[in-house]
Amino acid sequence: MIKVGTLCRTKPESIDAGKNLCEILSTWNKRDIDPECPQSIAIIGMVKAIWLTGPNQGQEFSRSQKNFRLAMEVVS
Repeated sequence: MIKVGTLCRTKPESIDAGKNLCEILSTWNKRDIDPECPQSIAIIGMVKAIWLTGPNQGQEFSRSQKNFRLAMEVVS
């Protein structure tokens, strides 16, 4: 489970190979409404984090929890 304040790094199999750290700032559920069918609503878990190292240091970014888990791993 992704919690606020958790430190994560890029996975070893990524381009950055575990060099970049980030800290989770917040999580929320985003509604995704199909414009052709307003009754169809999907709930997408989102993560907002900030880069602590690397070329993007200090920049905030948002990703879906699914994509975040694929690209990052928790630092133990």
